[in-house]
Amino acid sequence: MQIPFIGGADKGYSSDINAQECINLYPKVDNFEAKNVRALVGTPGMTEFCDPSNAKMVRGLHVMGSVLYAVVGNTLYSISTTGTPTALSGTLTTYIGHVWMANNGTELLIVDPGVEGYLYDTEDSSPALTAIADADFPTPTSVTFQDGYFIITKSATGRFYISALYDGTDWDALDFSTAESNPDNLVCCLSDNGVLWLFGAESTEVWYNSGNADFPFERIQGVSIQEGLGARDSVAQLDNSLFFFTNKRRVFRTTGYSPQIISTPHLEYILADYRTVSDAIGFGYTQEGHAFYFLTFPTEGKTWCYDARTGYWHQRQSYIANTAGYHSKHRGNCYAYYAGKHLIGDFENGKIYSWDTDVYTDGGETIRRLRRAQTIHEDQRLIFFNKFEVDFEGGVGITTGQGEDPQAMLRWSDDGGHVWSHEHWTDIGPLGEYGNRAVWRRLGRSRNRIFEVSISDPVKVVMVSAHLDAEIGAS
Repeated sequence: MQIPFIGGADKGYSSDINAQECINLYPKVDNFEAKNVRALVGTPGMTEFCDPSNAKMVRGLHVMGSVLYAVVGNTLYSISTTGTPTALSGTLTTYIGHVWMANNGTELLIVDPGVEGYLYDTEDSSPALTAIADADFPTPTSVTFQDGYFIITKSATGRFYISALYDGTDWDALDFSTAESNPDNLVCCLSDNGVLWLFGAESTEVWYNSGNADFPFERIQGVSIQEGLGARDSVAQLDNSLFFFTNKRRVFRTTGYSPQIISTPHLEYILADYRTVSDAIGFGYTQEGHAFYFLTFPTEGKTWCYDARTGYWHQRQSYIANTAGYHSKHRGNCYAYYAGKHLIGDFENGKIYSWDTDVYTDGGETIRRLRRAQTIHEDQRLIFFNKFEVDFEGGVGITTGQGEDPQAMLRWSDDGGHVWSHEHWTDIGPLGEYGNRAVWRRLGRSRNRIFEVSISDPVKVVMVSAHLDAEIGAS
């Protein structure tokens, strides 16, 4: 029989680590069983794009014109299309924590939430990163840009402020308004598709530019989401929508001005058990026809990823070299699309990597790919497992070194995932052996079994389906 190894028991969540579900274009053929129309495809690996030689957190990436800007530690860098970094004059006062960045075409405004706002003017004769000196500039928590204005939210209030037109140095203490639907404080703001989203701790509002001479932004009446942000940095723009983690530990996607819950009950059960969620970081990217929302919980050491095309969640992990043998959250701390590349800023070493589906390591470190199926049972009767086969794309081995003879590792649990068997290895298929079959035989018996397959060789990994030859006992 074919077991549901692709897709999982709960639509929208499955125990995949570093494996994303993609649609495979297999045809349906009359009178024959065609290949599965979905496949689990290994997530992209990373190659080094830029190393500023500053082993600190990459706190933010932002593209303005033809230049990529990166905040690494307390330093702002400009980075060329070839990955050459240049440290710019001026520094931030802090070294860690996510920063917000926006531009008006010539000025780059950086907000260090709860600390300070900084401006880098590319048209200055001697450009330098400097703190905004205007006494009317409040302590900010976020920044966005819309219709000629920089817009910031003020710390510990419901207020948001606007700059003078195309001038991030000029602020007026009276150029503010207040989110009105709930008496909660604003957490952040973000301009998307020509409207301004104001995220509070317990509610969310949408405003638009009415052109009013006194204050240009007005609330869209009747639009209020009675759920706020659970993490300021979780908001991401993707697929003509906003994605964010809410104060009720759910994940929303906007459809027009309405929210759609995309987190499943299973995922929400897991998130409810996390001790710290306020530091969650989100970003979105699109690759090979799939839009992904990336959500990392740094304190918990977990990264979840949502595929907007399939509606499925999976996990991402990275090998953390300074805690040998340990896999944790993904190394990606921020994202930008630049020079035709998907770029990821590392959370600790200051490097910027390029994501590539034809690369099978994370900057040379192992990517462990894992897929765990649901429990197989039949009214608590004994099941005798004769043969288990995973249909991989075969012949993916490399010419020399690890991966020359790639292996898949199978283990199982007969007690709900508490205790696991030893690993049992089999070939995926050396280079060119496209018809190789990954088969395990004589696998014993159980009343409840969970199968798990993992691969750590640096090769292309595509799981099409899994098949089980088993017999159900009398009792």
